Amino acid sequence: MIESLAAFQSGLGRALLGEDTGPLDPHSPGFRFTMTVRRSWCEGRSIIAARAVLKFMPDDDRQRLVKEYVDQGGGLAWFQATESERFLAFLAPRLPDPSHALTVCRMSQALARARRGSLTFVPPGQPVGAGSVRRGGHASLVWFHAHPDAIMMPLNGGKLPPVGPPGHPVLFAPGIQNLFRMATEAEAAVWTTLAIADAPSDLIATLLMEGVLSHSECDSI
Repeated sequence: MIESLAAFQSGLGRALLGEDTGPLDPHSPGFRFTMTVRRSWCEGRSIIAARAVLKFMPDDDRQRLVKEYVDQGGGLAWFQATESERFLAFLAPRLPDPSHALTVCRMSQALARARRGSLTFVPPGQPVGAGSVRRGGHASLVWFHAHPDAIMMPLNGGKLPPVGPPGHPVLFAPGIQNLFRMATEAEAAVWTTLAIADAPSDLIATLLMEGVLSHSECDSI
């Protein structure tokens, strides 16, 4: 009896995934209702996973991409953080570039990366030579196409600013208070070019302490 129940549950799971209906009738009202509930649940989890990004998208695009993501198996991750990571990775190459939606998507990914790194990040104890420094494995620089405060206004009912040039760099790293801050022009240049030897030593020291840069021999992603 236990094996029979286990087999039924396994078959039902495969049927819901569209792999094998087994003894189930895929056209029965009960099965169709179960599929509808499952679909709604997956779409709801997906929307929660990338709510901020979806807020910046037209309704038609939002519905289309959520549907496409769920069609490809989205919405079933055990943990919401994992679901968010997967959906953001799905969305990023499908969003207009440039767009505020893509910026917020990259921001969300950068925050998640910095948050993971903050769990184990330890500021370096000793300065090292320029040749042994690289970008931090949990750090990112995201260019905003308007001031970040203005871009965030629609989340509170405000009006979205027009997309301008990428003139507002924001750093994300595990050692930064609240995990992010505006970057200076010099910091953005160091991140982009890694011209460490040409940068002031105090600037490099700050970026190392924040995890924006790291020692190559001890950094890991």
